[in-house]
Amino acid sequence: MTAAAHRIGLPRLVTLLAGRAAFRVMLYGSAALLALAWSRAEFDAYGAVMGAAGWLCMVVQSGGEKAALKLIPRARRTRDDLAGMLRVLVAYVPLPPLAAALAALALAPGEPVTLYLLGVAYYVALGCGMLGVALHRALGRYTRDTVHFAVLGLGMGAMAALAFLAGVGPAGYLAGLLALVTALNLSLLPGLPRASRPRPGLRRVLTGTVLLMGAADVMNNAMIGVLFVELALSPYAAHSGELYLVTLGWGFALSILYTVQRIYQPQLSLRVAGGGAAGARVLGRRMAGLAALGAALWLTAAGFALAAGAHGPVALAALALTLLPMQALASGATFVVEHTDLRANARAVVVALVAVAALGAVAVPLTGAAGAVYALGANPLVLGLALWRAR
Repeated sequence: MTAAAHRIGLPRLVTLLAGRAAFRVMLYGSAALLALAWSRAEFDAYGAVMGAAGWLCMVVQSGGEKAALKLIPRARRTRDDLAGMLRVLVAYVPLPPLAAALAALALAPGEPVTLYLLGVAYYVALGCGMLGVALHRALGRYTRDTVHFAVLGLGMGAMAALAFLAGVGPAGYLAGLLALVTALNLSLLPGLPRASRPRPGLRRVLTGTVLLMGAADVMNNAMIGVLFVELALSPYAAHSGELYLVTLGWGFALSILYTVQRIYQPQLSLRVAGGGAAGARVLGRRMAGLAALGAALWLTAAGFALAAGAHGPVALAALALTLLPMQALASGATFVVEHTDLRANARAVVVALVAVAALGAVAVPLTGAAGAVYALGANPLVLGLALWRAR
């Protein structure tokens, strides 16, 4: 596949961003409407589930999406084989959590475990849908991406309206979203090549690429889940709703960057394969160094703010907003490095997850949700240092 098939002109970029924007606006608008529709206890329970399970979306999406956007544009004879193997994930991975959630909903609709199973099934199905539209993009079909996310956003808004107007609770809301995502995923399958017997060694290459390229996003989302668990086990468990709203905003900002990266990934992959690896390494190292320096300064200033008693939604939003530039630099560094040194990138994100969890174990019991946001600062610091030292 040539670079022309993946050229991103202004009309295509605007169309892709419009579909994603519709989804994100409905996602965050729905959260605000749900906070008004439900009691504080219901919204806190919903927020705890979504915060703890959200990382599963990236587990099934990120590695496969990045591998598809890296390998398929370069491939010729193996293009359909690669797409077919990833299609299997879209078709079959959501089935076990879907069955478990439906069984729990039928047998124990009011139990907390049912809400968690619905959240898990929803995020797994959502991630598989995102992988499905990425496969269509990797094959040069960009329209499916816009349609998928626009419909998903409209459906999410409709379910939130039902919760507000008809009293649909958290379990019913998640069940409706799960049905919507499942239907959209099924609509993606007919346009994708079916799996056949792959060429020798191709499955191993694809598996290794999926695991290593998916590590960064999986770890970034897992660290959010770890912080929610640490908050739930602390004396500040009632702050879960506040942290959920802040992490929604955090996720919205980073999702814009993530979307742009994924849109341009096929072009970067083709450029690196064509002899641009040395320049990419220099760029990645510079971005990593700036991220580490900025994060060190932020952790110092934010530590003084927490010691002075900063807390509440405004303080949480201010902490997250001021950390975003460093996180964006670290994300940009991983985006570049994963095309030049996959193993170094994977090692860096694992170490960063451990650092965030360790800092959160200290900060969250002392300052609650504010401590959880503070612990996120360890991510760009450690990630930046690790990638800056990589050669």
